[in-house]
Amino acid sequence: MTTIHAIKQNRAPVKSKRVRAGIFLAGIGTVGGAFAEQVNRLESKEFDFRFLGICNSRETAWNKTDVPINGKIQSLFAENRIKTNWNNIVTQLEQSDEKNLIFVDATGSEEVARYYVRILRAGIHIVTPSKLANTFEQEFYNRLHEISAENGTHYRYEATAGAGLPVIESIRRLRETGDIICKISGVVSGTMTYLFSQLEQGRSFGDVIREAAEKGYAEPDPRDDLSGEDVARKLIILARTAGFYVNRTDFGSEDLTPESLKSVTKEEFLAQADIANEYWSNRISAAKERGNVLRYTGTLSGGKIEVGVSEVPASSPLGTLRGTDNQIQIYTDFYDEYPLIIQGPGAGRDVTAQAVLGDVLDVASRLG
Repeated sequence: MTTIHAIKQNRAPVKSKRVRAGIFLAGIGTVGGAFAEQVNRLESKEFDFRFLGICNSRETAWNKTDVPINGKIQSLFAENRIKTNWNNIVTQLEQSDEKNLIFVDATGSEEVARYYVRILRAGIHIVTPSKLANTFEQEFYNRLHEISAENGTHYRYEATAGAGLPVIESIRRLRETGDIICKISGVVSGTMTYLFSQLEQGRSFGDVIREAAEKGYAEPDPRDDLSGEDVARKLIILARTAGFYVNRTDFGSEDLTPESLKSVTKEEFLAQADIANEYWSNRISAAKERGNVLRYTGTLSGGKIEVGVSEVPASSPLGTLRGTDNQIQIYTDFYDEYPLIIQGPGAGRDVTAQAVLGDVLDVASRLG
């Protein structure tokens, strides 16, 4: 068994001359805001980054100076605000004089994700923590990678499965060496680990969900986690990266959201989540009597994906996960008896933003 904990990605050799790159940041919420802060704190002799512009779903601001943006990046909105129009943004980026341009998409917007084809075709590199583009129809995923290869543009999405853990990079490297991925399994949701490890301590379902939302461990709407959709998307990304053809309609997922709360607003859901307290208290207790705990797992095996709650021994590797830890086990032709295990925090704004920054640095290191 080989275990990888959170490690920095290996980057291409850095050239002696400082590499300049322009960044357009789409989405300045939890992850996007943290990413901007990390870029502004970056002290590098290798890279010279400039924010060309930023936007959210409502407003866009372009940086009209050739100096770094210090402090909170939202200050750009103080003077240069215009209404966000995605077509206009992409057009302006296509016409930019910036030689090395990186589009960072932290929006979680389907409309933005559909523009990736056009962005990559224009010679603009993409880095994203958003799962959407890679979980649309398989043909769209294939097209993105074809265009990236044809145009010499880089498309990086390490943060989409495992936050800061090097899962995508590990699978790519295994395939590059001629290894064949046979099975991927484990816990790929830090939110779900946090939920069940807290429930095991006797806390109520409602309190834990509200706390996960407040701490930024959960998706903006925690039901995206509870529905299993977040895990399902991550498994699709891992499967496609491993070379499998899979669509979302090929499998289901276990939804932990109470039926009566599926159609209410997010605020109403959070306020009423306590209605599930007794159900989960009983289910946790029943598993404990058998010496087990509950974990929300995903498995890719034989090209098929399964997603849902599993009961595992409390002393097992999955059973001992705490906090927001993920654990992904990768079985291959080379790692056939004992899997390659990647484990570490799988949720949180800072670790996710750091993975985005790692991808940006990786792309920049390959530019001249």
